Amino acid sequence: MKVDYVKAFKCAVSCQEIYQDFSKLTFSDCNDQQILISKDSTDTQTAILTKASEITIVFRGSNSYFDWKTNFDTKQNQKEFDQTIIHQEIVDQNEKVYPYNNKNSSGVLMHRGFVNAYFSVREQIHEYIKDKNSVNVTVTGHSLGGALATLCAVDIQYNFGNQLSSIEAYLFGAPKVGNKSFRESYNQRVPNTYRFIYGMDLIPELPRWWQGYQPVDQELRIGSRFSWNFISSRFNNHAIIKYIDFLKEASISSRS
Repeated sequence: MKVDYVKAFKCAVSCQEIYQDFSKLTFSDCNDQQILISKDSTDTQTAILTKASEITIVFRGSNSYFDWKTNFDTKQNQKEFDQTIIHQEIVDQNEKVYPYNNKNSSGVLMHRGFVNAYFSVREQIHEYIKDKNSVNVTVTGHSLGGALATLCAVDIQYNFGNQLSSIEAYLFGAPKVGNKSFRESYNQRVPNTYRFIYGMDLIPELPRWWQGYQPVDQELRIGSRFSWNFISSRFNNHAIIKYIDFLKEASISSRS
């Protein structure tokens, strides 16, 4: 698979920028217009950025990530991360649902927590896209934002596929979203997906396969998968800055 590392780097930077103060947020890679959407009821934030015929939709992950340092100082840091991010937001809401009103005959099931979060901003995204034609749409997100970006990408393709010139998804450290049927449907509808995993990042392994979850294609492993401090690396490899630093170098190399 040929990867546009320059675009991947720009998407990763946008995923970092969306962690900043949402009320004062200005993205560096946006020439025409930016629309900020925030839903307090689900703590979901997304941004729609336009540049000529290019539309980029950026989803914010957990608010906690903006405050987390690349390296954990104590075991208590790791414990708090595990409890607030993994168990409460990924594992505890792992019931799979079919979110649409019509009868589900496809067997596709998705993570209830992620579906609820995405559906809280879905209508505004649809309103923006419905009158657009011949546009290139890129959907991106880090961590939980990557899960929402996954749902958004397949949703937009399903509902607006005839209006799009292209649709791509750039996902960074994203958890799994649905079951095998969801994966098969997604892979067919959004084949231009680049699911980056840095080093030993733990989050893309969640929820677990034995809970019925499978990752979407295509997986792109970057960074080293070896560390003397195995436990710490499982967490700190998830930081968005790790992805940015690697992709920055990869983008420079791809231009030379």
